[in-house]
Amino acid sequence: CNLCWKLFYESTRRSRVSKAMKYLLISFILISHLTGQVTLDIKVLPKGATVILDGKEIGTAPIKGYSVKPGLHEVRLEAGGYAPATHEISVQDAKRLVSDFILNPMYKIKFRAKEKGLTFELNGEHTWRGEKIKLNLEAGPHRLRVYYLDELFDDQVIIADRNAEFIYTRYQPESGPN
Repeated sequence: CNLCWKLFYESTRRSRVSKAMKYLLISFILISHLTGQVTLDIKVLPKGATVILDGKEIGTAPIKGYSVKPGLHEVRLEAGGYAPATHEISVQDAKRLVSDFILNPMYKIKFRAKEKGLTFELNGEHTWRGEKIKLNLEAGPHRLRVYYLDELFDDQVIIADRNAEFIYTRYQPESGPN
């Protein structure tokens, strides 16, 4: 800061300060400058989400006037009914940083098989064979594959945008006589 340099200049100009003391003063000024604080504001939709900064819970959104050091920081956001989110933010040497986040809602999705032998696979990661399952899915597209006796029966992208139920059966009505 300018005031620190001015004080340093005035104190060393008028007196006989040793070189070691000058280096010590310069180091102190530089360290003080490098460890400056930045005011952080965090806004989240929905309001009231829990905000965790670098592993420490700092309150509920909105957060206003929280002091942080410049550098990389991890922000984790959690709220009931919404998918948790983790973001890395880079805080530059400034007076204030305002960060806005929107959490993705979660929906209850049910899958039901009307016959045995079906295997479901979601997003290439989760597999189940039960006749009924309820999942909380983050809003957005999800790839669903359905297998019958290990052969692909259905492959589609489902959109989770509301609570829903998917019912599966291999039966297809035969066409009657013409």
